Amino acid sequence: MRLSVVLCLLTIFCASANVSYSQVAEISLDLSNVTLKQALDEVKQQSEYSFWYRDKEINLNKKVSVRLNKQNINVVLDNLLAGQGLAYMIDEKHIIIYKKTEDTVPGEILQQIKRITGKVVDHKGETVIGANILVKHSNNNGTVTDIDGNFSLDVPENAVIQVSYIGYVEQEIKVGNQSTLKIVLQEDTRTLDEVVVVGYGTQKKVNLTGAVTSISSEVINKRQVGQASLALQGTAPGVTITQRSGQPGLDEGDIKIRGIGTLNNANPLILVDGIEMGVNSLDVSTIESISVLKDAASASIYGSKAANGVILVTTKRAAEGKFNISYSGYVTKQSLTNLPKKLGAIDHMTLLNESKLNAGAGAVYTEEQIKDWREKGPSDRDRYPDTDWQDAILQGNGLQHNHSLTMTGGNDKLKVLASIGYLGQGGIIKNVDYERISLRLNTDFIFSKHFSSSLDVYLYNSNRNSVAKYDSESSNGSGIGYIFYLMNKLPAVQACQYSNGNYAEGQNGENPVASIYQGGFTNEKSTPMMGNLSFKWTPMDDFWMQAAFSPSISYPQSKAFINRVTTYNPDGSVFSTLPSKSNLTMQSDYNRYLQFRSTANYKKTIRQHTIAALAGFQYESNYSSGFNAFRDDYLFPEYTVLQAGSVENMRNDGWAGENVLMSWFGRVNYDFNSKYLFEANIRYDGSSKFGKGNKWGAFPSFSAGWRLSEEAFWNNLKEYVSNFKVRASWGTLGNQSISDNYPFSSNIDMTTKYISEDRLMDGAAVLTMNNPDITWETTQMTNIGIDFNLIDKISVSFDWYYKKTKDILLKLDIPRTMGLQATYQNAGTVENKGYDLNVTYSDKVGDFDFDLSFNLSDVKNKILDLKGINGTGLVTNREGYSINSLYMYKSLGILSASDFEADGTYKWTRQIRDLAPGDLRYENRNGDDLVNDDDRQVLGSTIPRYTYGINFAGRYKGFDLNLLLQGVGKVDGYLTQTAMYPFHMGGTAFDIHKDRWTTENQDTGAAFPRLYFNDSNNYLNSDFYKKSAAYLRLKNVQLGYRIPEAISKKALIEYLRFYVSGENLLTFSNFWDGWDPEVSPAQGGQYYPQVKSIGFGVDIRF
Repeated sequence: MRLSVVLCLLTIFCASANVSYSQVAEISLDLSNVTLKQALDEVKQQSEYSFWYRDKEINLNKKVSVRLNKQNINVVLDNLLAGQGLAYMIDEKHIIIYKKTEDTVPGEILQQIKRITGKVVDHKGETVIGANILVKHSNNNGTVTDIDGNFSLDVPENAVIQVSYIGYVEQEIKVGNQSTLKIVLQEDTRTLDEVVVVGYGTQKKVNLTGAVTSISSEVINKRQVGQASLALQGTAPGVTITQRSGQPGLDEGDIKIRGIGTLNNANPLILVDGIEMGVNSLDVSTIESISVLKDAASASIYGSKAANGVILVTTKRAAEGKFNISYSGYVTKQSLTNLPKKLGAIDHMTLLNESKLNAGAGAVYTEEQIKDWREKGPSDRDRYPDTDWQDAILQGNGLQHNHSLTMTGGNDKLKVLASIGYLGQGGIIKNVDYERISLRLNTDFIFSKHFSSSLDVYLYNSNRNSVAKYDSESSNGSGIGYIFYLMNKLPAVQACQYSNGNYAEGQNGENPVASIYQGGFTNEKSTPMMGNLSFKWTPMDDFWMQAAFSPSISYPQSKAFINRVTTYNPDGSVFSTLPSKSNLTMQSDYNRYLQFRSTANYKKTIRQHTIAALAGFQYESNYSSGFNAFRDDYLFPEYTVLQAGSVENMRNDGWAGENVLMSWFGRVNYDFNSKYLFEANIRYDGSSKFGKGNKWGAFPSFSAGWRLSEEAFWNNLKEYVSNFKVRASWGTLGNQSISDNYPFSSNIDMTTKYISEDRLMDGAAVLTMNNPDITWETTQMTNIGIDFNLIDKISVSFDWYYKKTKDILLKLDIPRTMGLQATYQNAGTVENKGYDLNVTYSDKVGDFDFDLSFNLSDVKNKILDLKGINGTGLVTNREGYSINSLYMYKSLGILSASDFEADGTYKWTRQIRDLAPGDLRYENRNGDDLVNDDDRQVLGSTIPRYTYGINFAGRYKGFDLNLLLQGVGKVDGYLTQTAMYPFHMGGTAFDIHKDRWTTENQDTGAAFPRLYFNDSNNYLNSDFYKKSAAYLRLKNVQLGYRIPEAISKKALIEYLRFYVSGENLLTFSNFWDGWDPEVSPAQGGQYYPQVKSIGFGVDIRF
C-alpha cells in the first residue's frame, strides 16, 4: 500500500514538473521568411527543448514567418506548424513532430529514443573537458563533456554519434544496444607529422624555423597548363609569377621569389629530385610536391646559388603494394583573352587625315576617295580593302591536349614507377605549335634493412615550330613577335589577299599572312636526358649516409629557314619579293651537367632533447659547346639542308665553355620537447668563375623558433589556438649568375680581323679588361615569422623580411680611349623588404567539406648604389628607385585655349616644338626655360606589389569544385610605339584613340591629345600614357565528379573522375583596353598574347 502511494505521488510530481516547465518557459520569436529548421533552432536556443522527427517526412526548408512575445511552447508550435499537416506531442523536454496521417503514433517514436551516458578520455587516459558529442544528421542534438569528461544524451534508435575535440581525430560511433560508452580520442598528428621537403632532407612542418611554403600535387594537378611554372601562380605567398606570352612551348611563367635582388639573373634555383633543371620540362602529373625556400635559414644550405630563393620539386614514387595503372588527360580549346580593337578603313582614313592636317601637312585621302571606299568597297575589296588583320592572322586551332599514363608497383625489395606523358599545343596562328613527349622511371631497391638504392631516369623530346624571323625589327627569335607587331600596325586600307589568291603588298611588301604560309619556318628540338643514381647506407638507426651521382645531357638544335615571299599589286603585277635571297641558319648545342653529392646524417632523441646533424659535399660541372652555320640563295625551298645553299656567303661559328662549383655544407638542428627550436646552416662554395684568393665564399645562417602553444601557460588557450609558434632567422647567401665563365681573366677573341696590305686577315686580340678581384654577390636576409592555428580550422602564417644584396656584379662605363670593353665589377647594392601572409580555413558541414585559402605578399625594392651610373632609358635602373623603374616626363595634362595668349603665344616653358591647344604639357622639373631630357624623372615601377591568390576547393559527395583567383594589387604598365601612338611608323590607330581632343570636342580630360602625325611632343614617354597594370584573374575553374566506387569497381576501375575546366576565363583590369596587363613594359605590341581555354578531362586508376 505504501509503495502504491509512493508511485502515485511520484507520477503526480513528474507530471507537475512537466506542466510546470511548459507553462513557465516563455519564448519570443520575430522571424520573417525563414526555414522551419531555422525557426526550430531558434526555439532550442531559447529553451531546453529537443525536437524529434523523421527528416524524410517533414519539409524543413518550408518558409515560415511568426511574431510572438513571451508565449508558451504550445502557442509557438501551433503557429509554426499551421497548415503543414503536422502534429506534435510534448513529453518532458522532448517534442515529437509527426504527420497527422501517418500510422506510427508519437508514442512509438518516443519509445525509439533512449538515453546514453559516457566518458571521454585521451590516449593517456586523462579526461577531455568540453568535447563535442553530436548525433549525426540530427537537428543539432548534442552536448559537451563536463569537468570529469562525462556526458549524457538522448539519442534515437540506431544513432551514430560524432565525438570531436580540438587537436584530436574526430570519431564516429554506432550506439547500437550500448547505453554506456567509454571513448578514447587519439591525437590528430596529421598537422604535427606533416613533413616538408627542405634542402637535402625533410623536416616536420611544426618544427620549421625558416620560411618555407609547400604546394601539394592535389593543388598542382588541378591546372590544365602546359608549363609547370604556371601551376604555381597564385598558390604561394612571396612567389610572383608573371606570364609574358601565350606562345606554345614558351608560355611559361617568369618566377621571382621575394622581389628582384640583383641586376643579373634573378631567377630562383630549381631542383627536381636534387638535380638542377627547369621545372617547365616536367609532366605536371608526375609532381608529388613543391617546396619554396624563401629565407636565408631555409636556403643557405645551397649557398651561392640560393640568393634568389630555391624551389624543390619532388616527383612521385611507387609505394609498396599492388600493381596500379593510372591515366590522366585533358583536351582544351584555346582562344585569345583580349585584343585591342583596330580602326576600320573609313575611320583610319578620317583620323589619318586629321593627324596630317594638325601637323600642317595635306590630307592623305580626299573626300571622293573616302566616299568610294564607303560605297564601292563592299563589292570590290581588291581596290577598296577593309582588312581585319587580326582575323586574317589568328587562324590556328588553339587545341591543347595532355595525356599521362603511369604504372606503379612494388614489394619490400623493389618499387617501380614508370610514366609516359604527351603534351600537344596548337597555336592561335597557323604553323605555330609545340609538342613534348616525356618518359620517367623512378626505381627503389631495398637490399636490406641497412642498404638501399634508387635509380631515376628522365628524358623528354620537345619540338617547337613557329614562323620564320624575316625582319630585323622582330623581338622574338622565332619571328612570332614581328607577326603580332604587324598585325597591330597594318591599317585596314592595306589588302591582305586578292580575290585571285595573290597576296597583297601589306606594307612595303611585308605581308604577315603571306609570311605565315610561305615565308619559311623556325624549328627547335631538344632531347635532354637526366639520371640520378643514389645509395643509402644505414649502419644504425640514428646514423645514415647517402651518395648520389646525377648526370644530365641535352642536345638542343634549331633550324630557321627564311623563304622568299612575293606580293602583288591589284592588277597582278609583282610588287616585291622579300628577302632578296632565301637563307638557312642551323645551330647545334651540347650541354652537359654533372653533379656528385654525398651526405652523412645523424639524429638522436634523448628524453626531451632531439639533435640532428647533416654534413655533405657536392661537386658540379657545367660544360657547353655549339656551332652554327649559314647559307643562302636556295633554289628549291622544299630542300632545306645546308648543302643546297650557295657557298658564296656561307659562314659558321663555334664556341665552348665550362665552369665548376665545389661545395662543403652542414646543418645542425636542436629541439627541446618540440618546444624550443634551433637550426644553423653553413655552406662553403668554391667557384671557377673567380680568381685566386676570391674563389671561396662562406654562407652561414641561424634560426630559432618557440612553440608557445607547448608551454603550460597556454593550456587554457589550446581550445582556441592549438598551435602557436614564433620564429626568426638571419643568414647570408651568394650569387655568381653571370654569363661569363672567366670574368677575372682577360680573354682572347679569335674572330678579330686585321687589315694588312689592303687585305682582311684573321687575328686574335684581347678585347675585355680583366678584374682579378671580382668575387661573389652576397645577400643578407633577416626574417621574422609567426604560425598559428585557430579552433583547428584556421591556419595562419605571416613573415616579415629584409633582404640586402651588395657587391652586385656590374659592367660599369670605362673611358673609350682604353680601346677595351668593360669587365664585371662588384659595384651595386639593392634592398628588398616586405611580407608574406597565408591564411587557410577548412571546415565540414554535413557531407560538404571545403578549404579556402588566401595569400598576400608585398615587396618594396630599391637600388641603393650603382656607383653613380644611372640609366636614362624608359625602363631603367637608377639609384634610390626600384629595379626597372619607368623614367619619363611628368605630364601636366592637355593644353586648352587658356594656356595661350590672345595672339597664340604659349604662356609656359618652351617645349620641343610649337604648341597649340590639344597638345601635352610637361613639367619643367629643373626650373630652366626649356623642357628637355633633363626634366625626366622616375614616375613608376614595373615590379608587382600586393600579389595575391584566393583558392577554393569544395567537395560534396562525389562532386568537387576548385576555383583560383590570382592578381596583382599595384604595378605600373606602359605601352609605346605602335601599341600606343596613332599612325606610328606608317601604321594605324585603335578605337581607344577616338577619345581624343579635337577642335569640335575640346575636352582636356580626353584619353588622348590631339592627333599629330609623327609628333615629337605628344608622344614623348610620359606618365600621361602610364596606366595601372593591376589585375584580378579568374585563373582556373574546375568542376569534377567521381563515379561511386560501387559502380566503377564493377568495371575493375578503382578510381574514375570526369571534369570540365577553364583557364584565364576572366580578367579585371584598368589597363589599356585590349592589352594584357602582364605584358612586358615598354611594349610596342610585338608579343604573343595570353590565351584562355575551356576543356574537359578524366582521371582513372585501375
